Amino acid sequence: MAKCLLLVDLENVHKIDLSLLDEHYSAIVYVGAKQNPPKAANKNSTAHRFRRVEFVKIEGGGKNALDFHIACQLGRTFETARETECFVLSKDKGFDPLLAQLNKDGLKCRRVSTMEELVMLRAADTVCPRCHKRKTIELHGGRWCSNCANFATPPDPALLPSNQPEYQHSNTDYRPNVLRAPRHNSLSCGWCHRAMDMSDGIYDDGEWMCGDCIFRYVSEESDADEANVS
Repeated sequence: MAKCLLLVDLENVHKIDLSLLDEHYSAIVYVGAKQNPPKAANKNSTAHRFRRVEFVKIEGGGKNALDFHIACQLGRTFETARETECFVLSKDKGFDPLLAQLNKDGLKCRRVSTMEELVMLRAADTVCPRCHKRKTIELHGGRWCSNCANFATPPDPALLPSNQPEYQHSNTDYRPNVLRAPRHNSLSCGWCHRAMDMSDGIYDDGEWMCGDCIFRYVSEESDADEANVS
């Protein structure tokens, strides 16, 4: 993944949570002449968030003084590291024509209004390591590739359907305490965790469900329906 640079217009966006940035990011926070850097930068409990962050306090005032500093930094960055992906954190739409021109020239840069928007944007841009396509969606805490039907980033096990309370079966014979090692060309059922041939199983929501579990699930649903009718 290419390195990313976040340029923050602190005069325009006053609240930023730098803990949302991962190791691919560095940031430059531009502070207005009448502003002070966030106090959190000097606290031991939060200083780890600022290791890759530089604070630049501009000199003098002026309506667009800070904007010119950000524009200048974009030019410096692309001159020395053209592959860098740049993000401008500002609600000022005046940056958009400049960023559009830079993108037209083959560079990667865009404006975001909030840190949350940046996180969502980057998540949606996840490249699948299997098919190398950018067709991923959020699923069970991971990123699911709709092109090759695999997880580009792992899901949260606690969010998988087979681990939800409404799908836990009373009969535990299908959930052995010791999981067997997968055999050659076999897959593991996400419900009973057994390694087996899945020719009679189904694959949905990022998990295999074996034929035995399908039969048990359907039988339990049928019994529940009959009990409700009677």
